[in-house]
Amino acid sequence: MKASRNLWVLLAAIFLIACAEELWWRFIPAYLRALGATVTIVALFGTFKDLLDALYQFPGGFLTQRLGHRNALLLFNGVAMAGYAAFASAHSWAAIIVFLPLVMAWQSFSLPATFSLIADLLPKHEYSIAFAYQSIVRRIPVVVAPIVGGAIISHLGVLPGTSTAIWIGAFIASIALTLQALRYRIPADPMPSPSFGTLMRDVPKLPAKLKQLLLADIIVRFGQGTAETFVVLFALGVVGISPASFGWLIGLAMTTSIAVYIPVARAADKRGRERWVLLTYAFFALFPLMVSLSASASFLTLAFVAMGLREIGEPPRKAMIIDLARADRRSVDVGTYYLVRGLAVFPASLLGGWLWTISPRLTFAGAAAVTLAGAVTYAVTMLKARTHIAGSAITESGIPSDRDPETSWSPRRE
Repeated sequence: MKASRNLWVLLAAIFLIACAEELWWRFIPAYLRALGATVTIVALFGTFKDLLDALYQFPGGFLTQRLGHRNALLLFNGVAMAGYAAFASAHSWAAIIVFLPLVMAWQSFSLPATFSLIADLLPKHEYSIAFAYQSIVRRIPVVVAPIVGGAIISHLGVLPGTSTAIWIGAFIASIALTLQALRYRIPADPMPSPSFGTLMRDVPKLPAKLKQLLLADIIVRFGQGTAETFVVLFALGVVGISPASFGWLIGLAMTTSIAVYIPVARAADKRGRERWVLLTYAFFALFPLMVSLSASASFLTLAFVAMGLREIGEPPRKAMIIDLARADRRSVDVGTYYLVRGLAVFPASLLGGWLWTISPRLTFAGAAAVTLAGAVTYAVTMLKARTHIAGSAITESGIPSDRDPETSWSPRRE
């Protein structure tokens, strides 16, 4: 894969900001609890985070289309840094909730810009491998940073340790901001900038195949969202491991992901992406099921290997999204996709919180059931699509088909 300087700058920024966030992000539920938040507040935090993740996607796509990749990414980076400083200075759980919209700026706003930039700079047959590199760059910090953050928190305590980790993260994010400001090359031809009203009118016009992928993705991510916020609470409070050990488990999961990205992406670009997406959805169901069954650190370790394997089909899935999106509205279609998905998924943490009040293990068992339903939905959709393609091929070759005559091939009528 031959990448331009802009793509290398983007990858470097993704790497640095991932380092900045992963020092502390996964420990925020424990940080909230130490600040006096109840389990219900933690669930609301997860729900609010997912809602913001949804609401930011379309504006992120619009701002990318309007401002260009460089200016949009600089804006998102700067706003997130302000949020880090606010988080590090927080003295109550309410402050964490209030300043969450700032912290989420890079995570959510930058996603459409990243997809659009990769699509603009590379040919279609390299989409999966490009997202594999992007995912590796994003996950390498997850191997190391939670271990470092967990060690800091274990040594200093949850409150001062998390605050210290966030301040370190803010400094690292400032390096990413400087790099993007100085090294990103502005293209000679500006990006087209349709009006916001025009883009909004185009929202319902997502391609049909992209909508089918979106439906399965919504169900799978709802299952994920049901339990994701509570993983750290389950590991620390139910299984009884330390924050440092939890950091090592996150590192193990990300190492597993990194190991499979490149070979799977190459296979997906050459021989098709659908089967890998189905496999990733299957692992999304397996991870919470294994967590629900975990009674020891050793079995929980196996669950986190399954967590890493959830990423096996993520680069192919992202490649499918930009491949199916409209070329002249790519960043907006990506933003729309994630907006709709996020709006459908954001209440999932509330369901997880309610299940937690009955039994912590029930939260993860319920998440596994929902996610499995999403995997089945995708499998059925994929099978129908293949059947349709096969039927079309048979009919066009002159062999009769038993499909509905209204959808079968017939000589064109003048």
